[in-house]
Order: sequence, then structure tokens, then C-alpha cells
Amino acid sequence: MFGSRKRIRLPHDVYRQGHVFSVTMTTWQRYPWFGLHPELSTLGVGELQRLSSEDQVKLFAWCFMPDHVHVLIQCPDLMSWVRRFKGRLAHRAALLEPKRRLWQRSFYDHALRKEEDLEKAAIYIWGNPARAGLVPHAGEYQWSGSGVWEDWKSRMLP
Repeated sequence: MFGSRKRIRLPHDVYRQGHVFSVTMTTWQRYPWFGLHPELSTLGVGELQRLSSEDQVKLFAWCFMPDHVHVLIQCPDLMSWVRRFKGRLAHRAALLEPKRRLWQRSFYDHALRKEEDLEKAAIYIWGNPARAGLVPHAGEYQWSGSGVWEDWKSRMLP
């Protein structure tokens, strides 16, 4: 007999308290949507920027990897924001491959503690493409960025 699913979410009100969260959204069955359809990554960056301007959102860092997306974000309601972001991109993905799902259910999140360094968390996110061997230097990756730091590439460690 199967047990109930492990509860991975914090209490809902925590997501409305203005914490900074590191969020990872994974594609269904780790299918490399963003690697196979770079235009979806470009659309995704546009949606991140649109949603950030629509809401009271600080988007410190983002990175679109072939089969997942990282964001470092502070917003009034994280659950609602993730739902809208995933929904907008899922609609676009359905036009590219109508019979394939885009997203895995839910998402992984980590609320940064006061002692955690925001910039270090952002640098870690931006470093993912270089660690994965997609580019020699993380600052060269096309689908990473920041809505807060225009000079994000200069913040990268050498």
C-alpha cells in the first residue's frame, strides 16, 4: 500500500512574508526542453521580466538550464508567482510540442536565512552552466541574468 506523499511545502503564509527564496523548477521527466528549444528560454526570460514588473518582485538571479530553471527571488506571494510563471511557459511549450508536458509537479525552494549571503547564492546560480560544461565561463551563458544587478557578470568569481 502506498503512503501519503511527503509534504514538501512550508506553511502557506511563509511564502507571503517577503523572504528571499532560491527556487528550482524542473521539467517533466527531466526532458531538456530549454536545450532543445532555445526560443523557450528566451521567452522564459521575457516572462520573468514581465512578471517582475507586474508584481512587487525582486529577481536577484535566474538561469535556464536544459531541464530546469533556477531563480533567486523575493516576492509578495511565491506560490502564486511560480504558478503564473509555469503556466505562461507551459502554454508556449504546448505550441512547440503539443503532446509533451513542460513541468514536473511542484518545485523545490529554499528560504535564505539572514546569515546566508544573497550575492553568494546568486553567484552559485549563475555558475551552474559552467559547472555543467555548457560554457567555459558562467558570464558567457545567454540565459542567465538578474533583474536587480545590471553588473551581474562582473560579480562572478574569476
